[in-house]
Amino acid sequence: MSALPELTLTEAQSVAESIIGRCSWRGAEAYIQCPGIKHHTNANSGTDCKVVCERIGNLAPGIYCFHGSCETEVAAASRALRSALGKRSSSKPQLRGNTPVVIRAKAPKFNPAKLAQIAAKLPGIDATWFAARSPKQPDNRTPASFLHNLYQPGENVVVFDVFESQGQALWTHRGVPFDARELDCFTTGKTHGVWFLANPVTGQYLPNDNGHSSRRSWQNVTCWRYLVIESDSANPAHWLAALAQLPIPIAAIYTSGGKSIHALVRIDAESKEHWNEQAEQLKPALITLGADRKAISAVRLTRLPGCERVEKGKVQTLLYLNGNPDETPICELTVNAPFAGQWEEAGQ
Repeated sequence: MSALPELTLTEAQSVAESIIGRCSWRGAEAYIQCPGIKHHTNANSGTDCKVVCERIGNLAPGIYCFHGSCETEVAAASRALRSALGKRSSSKPQLRGNTPVVIRAKAPKFNPAKLAQIAAKLPGIDATWFAARSPKQPDNRTPASFLHNLYQPGENVVVFDVFESQGQALWTHRGVPFDARELDCFTTGKTHGVWFLANPVTGQYLPNDNGHSSRRSWQNVTCWRYLVIESDSANPAHWLAALAQLPIPIAAIYTSGGKSIHALVRIDAESKEHWNEQAEQLKPALITLGADRKAISAVRLTRLPGCERVEKGKVQTLLYLNGNPDETPICELTVNAPFAGQWEEAGQ
């Protein structure tokens, strides 16, 4: 059977640049200025929008932007790119012989029924259930002592109470002893709550892909340790039950002060490219269970536990903390002694 040949990477990059202009490639992807940037309602950063010129795992060629207000322009640019790639492929001589046909995998989608099926295996779990299996007691952590369990001496973490900013504080792990009150100024009075950048950074302002000075871009990251997963669409109880059963190294689980529940997954990637590869492997299963596709990005803000979110009248609450996780599902961990009697009596 005849099949159309794949474009070389260089050819695919050239086709993409005919649509979006010149850019700095890192393999098959590059960060670009969003074609719908004029519609953005939040501040922009150099890693908000990217172009993909050939398939990366389950990520098809196209334009991808963090902002949702530019959806129409981004979709139009993606269609133009895919059309141009298709026309360039069809213009090349067809190969004859036994060249295999390339079958494109469908992008994963949230499957509420699948999530409910998995959640049914572990019904009724709550904050107390997670605390019983948490290697570190979650209810007595301050924001600083939470971070102290997740990072290494000398590492820097940017803390935000304005999402679009470059951060209001730079927390540094100072080893032991340390002051657990260091970030207590963020615990109350913050209208939209508080975030931190999941992976540690230099703390310096460096040029990002757009040439702007930043301390929250990929150029600033010093260690690609964590991946953030969260869900705004899944039933929260079902999402928690699924997290408890996943065979992945979960370092922390905490609420957003709203509907979303965040989990910090330790992947210890060697580079951003390695981080992308591992994320692509995890995406299909995570997205099927309700993980937000856009939230699975290498440079990601996530909620800081122990801080008030005034607009919701709630606190971003830590449910589970394990500074040295492995792939053992949380539901298989040993129940801590203070909780053992309670769960035995409950028949757990």
